[in-house]
Amino acid sequence: MRSRPLRPLLLGTVVASLVLFAAACGQQLQPTSYDQTYKDNFMFGCHEQTTIPDDAAGGPRAPANYCQCVYKGLVEKVSFDDAKAFEEQQAKEQAGDIKVPKNIQAVIDSCKKTR
Repeated sequence: MRSRPLRPLLLGTVVASLVLFAAACGQQLQPTSYDQTYKDNFMFGCHEQTTIPDDAAGGPRAPANYCQCVYKGLVEKVSFDDAKAFEEQQAKEQAGDIKVPKNIQAVIDSCKKTR
């Protein structure tokens, strides 16, 4: 079995989580901080709804410890305004055109070892 690069898969996990978060809050008030609702939606999108493709049938879910690491890193190292701006930007872009800000990419990279 050929190994696939991990970075695109993990990035896809985080992007999908943020997309699901944005969709889940479509008609509701948008959070203005990393509150419990934001965390719950992020974790749901990351761990419960995001799969990492290994084959045509899909793949495993993103590990909970990876999702927790990314969320914790966002809270500690990325302002909520930056996370919100990225969420809004990526919701408008095609998947291949999404440019991840350096501070968010640094969080993703630091959590790769938990995958």
